Amino acid sequence: MGKVLLNIITDRLSHLEGKGEMTSRYYNPGEVFDDVHILMTNGDTPNPQNLQKMAGNAKLHIHNMQTGKSLLLKSLFWRPALLKEWASEGIELAKKIKPDLIRCYGNYINGYVASEIKRELGIPYVVSLHTHPDENRANISFGLKNFLYYHFSAAVEKVTLENADEVVVIYKSLLPYVNRRNPASHKTIYNAVNPDKIKSKDDYASDGPLKVLSVGRLIPGKNPIHLIEAAITGNTELTIVGDGPLRAGLEEKAKSLDGPGKVIFIPRMANDDLCEQTPSFDVFAIHCDYDGIPKTVLEASLSGLPIIVNKRTKIQVPEFEDGWMTLVENSAKGYNEALSALMDQTEREKLGSLAKEYSNKNWNPCETETKYADLYKKLMSAKAL
Repeated sequence: MGKVLLNIITDRLSHLEGKGEMTSRYYNPGEVFDDVHILMTNGDTPNPQNLQKMAGNAKLHIHNMQTGKSLLLKSLFWRPALLKEWASEGIELAKKIKPDLIRCYGNYINGYVASEIKRELGIPYVVSLHTHPDENRANISFGLKNFLYYHFSAAVEKVTLENADEVVVIYKSLLPYVNRRNPASHKTIYNAVNPDKIKSKDDYASDGPLKVLSVGRLIPGKNPIHLIEAAITGNTELTIVGDGPLRAGLEEKAKSLDGPGKVIFIPRMANDDLCEQTPSFDVFAIHCDYDGIPKTVLEASLSGLPIIVNKRTKIQVPEFEDGWMTLVENSAKGYNEALSALMDQTEREKLGSLAKEYSNKNWNPCETETKYADLYKKLMSAKAL
């Protein structure tokens, strides 16, 4: 009988469809499982055929558990004791599909479902943390909806971590959050990135303006306005890949600025195409107020692009302080000085090589996939004893 994995997520997979961001075997690392089930705690209805590569060669199954405002109110803002009836639907699904292991992406109401399945059926689960809940709870500037979501989720976060067989943090700045909650076991394994299309930059020569790539959602916490100002005033061609509520305003701002540089906006690009085109750029630069490493930085560093990121006003991202990339003041002047220094080919090659070396040591896609596969096998072996 083949192995069965149940992934429980809060994300809407149709968003990944829309962005073209489907990472091979993301939901079945190492092809460990023959059947992969994805249970979304929402009403999203993506096309399974478009997601198949994320399950590898396994048979893919999509399920839903409805949440929304009615559940929020009925459970008095996600009180665990009042979520049991709702979670029973997940237990019934697990009885039917008989998973050997459960993986939760995030420790929110999806993690509570996994905890209830484990309590009822004894199926082990691993939870991976992709955002910093404490920081999101403390930062209203990330948006009211985001702020309230993380306040409501505090109680289910605690239950999820207490009962998990393994907790994975995908970057080091999450470690204090986890250590304060003292789960049974935890480790750092970086996020899985495109294992097929990332190409290594081998020529750092550049003719014409400096070509800078910036990738990310155009939202307040990732607003690249200072990078745009630096690009326009310098001899720089900035390509911004990403969409969001700030895009229209940023496009207007870019048009209004005077200078020799220019900005190209690309709302959407399939991740395979993006990874293949990344080495054709000279530099990767972003603005990010969040405390972790964006997936876009993981991919650009593996390609060997020199990386520019703003300093945070609070604690810096631990990995960013290891000397392999450039931290700048969050201002047009800060970005401009860094971009000017990278006009020099020798400097680009030095920082690009450092980025490539550091990234391959820490988040090489093949090694990362193996780490997740080995963890799954270990947890299933422990269950069998």
